[in-house]
Amino acid sequence: MYVKVGDRWRYVKPVVGRNKKLRPGYAVIGGVETHVPNAAYYLRHREGSKIIWHKCSSAADATLARERQEAYLTAFKHGLTPKQQWDKNPPPAMISDVLVPWLEEYRLSHREESYNLMKHTLYEFFGYWDERGRRVRGFVSANLIEHVRRYDLLRFKQHLIDKGRSERTAANKCLRINQFIRSVLKLDSGKGLITVKDMKFTEPEVSVYNDDDLEAFFKHCDSYHLAIFKTYLLAGLRKAELENLTWDDVDFTAGIIRITPKKGWQPKTWEARDIEVPDKLLAILKELPRRGELVFANSKGHKYTHSWDDCVAIAKKANLRDAHPHKFRATFATRTLQHADLKTVQSLLGHRDIQSTMRYLSKAESKKVREKVSDAVSLF
Repeated sequence: MYVKVGDRWRYVKPVVGRNKKLRPGYAVIGGVETHVPNAAYYLRHREGSKIIWHKCSSAADATLARERQEAYLTAFKHGLTPKQQWDKNPPPAMISDVLVPWLEEYRLSHREESYNLMKHTLYEFFGYWDERGRRVRGFVSANLIEHVRRYDLLRFKQHLIDKGRSERTAANKCLRINQFIRSVLKLDSGKGLITVKDMKFTEPEVSVYNDDDLEAFFKHCDSYHLAIFKTYLLAGLRKAELENLTWDDVDFTAGIIRITPKKGWQPKTWEARDIEVPDKLLAILKELPRRGELVFANSKGHKYTHSWDDCVAIAKKANLRDAHPHKFRATFATRTLQHADLKTVQSLLGHRDIQSTMRYLSKAESKKVREKVSDAVSLF
């Protein structure tokens, strides 16, 4: 029985009468038979190393369910169940059975960030059981993978967009769900419910800071935050790259910041790189107090992880909207593209493919276009 004892929920043994029937509404708590109205009944059994839970509607239902399960397990023990037939023609895949082990395998073979994104997406779509054994419903109610339809994924994408998620985020979530379904059903690439073509979307225009924005923002920074956001701006780092930057990664002689693997954090192969940085950034970093091996550490020497919140707070003081750390990286990309070739900027940003870098190209070239238009208009 699942009951509330004090301010905590606990699983306890129900009271069994002489007739081997459960006594409705009574449980053994602290060795004492206690009346607990409105308690939930659960049946639990093992299948190998797996624990199977089944919720029962009442004490009578729990008694019958226990008797049926005991009879089944006894028959199974003596080889009287159709397990041999199931081995030849396995039953349909139940999402509740395959989701957790599939995620564990995914965790062991992928980066922690990728695993967390996959786990959150699958739980959001299929639902999950929380720590108290309660069912949290997902977007779909199907428990058989074969019951999930292409329509469900397309509807989920629109649902996310309606809630304010970007088209990119909605598309990526649907592709992760499709990857899970394709993997469980052992389908070849391109044979899932949706394709990359189904998830195409229009890239929004890149948002960057202008000179007035930067002047207003840095005016409200103390020396520590000035160093943080100048590093974002002048080195084009991602948030995780800045958080894991160590003093060994900063070569003051060569004028280089290196993005390298760390214990507990592993950049992708194409993200490990050397970034040439200007002398003014090196001068700012030299003035920082050293609180351990991390360049940006808090007062206790631990990793600084609040740049997003701090960026929003500083921007609010500067009366700026839509401010976030990645916008500094976008500003770095567009301004560097005004003076360097596409391949060089791709290397500095750590992009896997040139298409990612080309997103910033139109924004970078817009300044040149405006200058040419201005020059042409001045002739009249």
